[in-house]
Amino acid sequence: THHHGDLNVDHRLTLAAVMTACRPVPGSSVREIYGFEVLSSTEWAIQKSSPFLPEYFVDITRQLRTKLDALEAYAEEMRKSPHSRSMANVEVLAHHRGYSVGIDAAESFEVYRVIR
Repeated sequence: THHHGDLNVDHRLTLAAVMTACRPVPGSSVREIYGFEVLSSTEWAIQKSSPFLPEYFVDITRQLRTKLDALEAYAEEMRKSPHSRSMANVEVLAHHRGYSVGIDAAESFEVYRVIR
């Protein structure tokens, strides 16, 4: 689900709906909940109160080209560089998150709940 500190109100409401729907009641099938960042929503929020602090990383090195191609379907949502929500920045962020853990490209998440 969305990061709890996103600038977009609809993202914060989505998180609240997910957490409500996935209450940790006995017998719940939901064992893991993660928060992801959204370019031009997560980093544009007030970072002092709730910065995105990734702690779970998924190697997307082999899927990065597919991700970029898929985002072409959302061309009306994308912007030109140097806008935060540009194709160039999507690729830069994937490499940044990957490099921070010693791989070429990654998606990163905050851990909201993991039951093992």
